[in-house]
Amino acid sequence: MRILAELTLAAALAGSAAAASPPVGLWQGSYDCAQGETALALQITAQGPSRISAIFYFHALAANPHVPQGCFMMRGRYDAATRRITLNPARWLARPPFYVRVALSGMVGRDGSTIAGHIAGPACSAFAVTRSVAPPIPPAPAPCWMDRNGPTV
Repeated sequence: MRILAELTLAAALAGSAAAASPPVGLWQGSYDCAQGETALALQITAQGPSRISAIFYFHALAANPHVPQGCFMMRGRYDAATRRITLNPARWLARPPFYVRVALSGMVGRDGSTIAGHIAGPACSAFAVTRSVAPPIPPAPAPCWMDRNGPTV
């Protein structure tokens, strides 16, 4: 019984530790806006205990092949106590014609492996991403690279 209690406490502490630090790294999934469901890769970096920045890279999905590639910088905050993340658009890095930058607000999942929430933009609704180690397909164009030594988004 004592071992079970210790394992439960260790799992709880690991989950809270994952949520306590900003959700840095590569996240991939999709979002839905006026152009339809679109692939999303977010490369998030910490700028302080609660400040974060990100590159928002979007591209086509097989089910919606006419979406162009594009990306922009974002700045925002992560609240470790509530697991709430907010990211606001900063500047374009690669802008396709007629596209606008959007804002994100959402929650990091309890286990730290997902982020889901609302996307604020014309005819937009929701987004969902999971942690990823594999680069997006297709690879991001060079202006979207966070690390100028190679693609990170």
